[in-house]
Amino acid sequence: MTSIHGITAIDRYNHPGPRLRPRMKTTLPAGDHRKLRQHLDLCKELPQPAMTLLAHVLRNKIRTTEPVSNLHARDLVTGGCHVTYSVNGGAHQAGLLVHRAGSGSGSSVIPVASLLGATLIGMRVGQQAPLLCEDGTITSVSVLGVTPQN
Repeated sequence: MTSIHGITAIDRYNHPGPRLRPRMKTTLPAGDHRKLRQHLDLCKELPQPAMTLLAHVLRNKIRTTEPVSNLHARDLVTGGCHVTYSVNGGAHQAGLLVHRAGSGSGSSVIPVASLLGATLIGMRVGQQAPLLCEDGTITSVSVLGVTPQN
């Protein structure tokens, strides 16, 4: 350590302050986790700028979630559920989160293979997360409600 004007520099590796714990993984149904990997594989096949951003979000989601069989949580955003959310604290929006959106899908369908869908899946009611946008900006999304699939 060095001293500059009587102030001792602190070695960041031996700092006496609080230690950061590794981020705990959240759980996600095994089927949803498997589908996330399939979406990521498709992103690798279509190297477009938008797919690069989506691949980043999908990789992060896969890394931070643990697949669990027979997971049933009423407050967890999963494929097939209706989710109510807010972007940047704005108006409430809602949609059906789906892994496979058809060409005739309406505006109330949120494909998991989209930046919004990939961010929402695995979140819980009351949770807020950064939302990466196609133009590279970052906003935030909050989950307000979840209606699980029947």
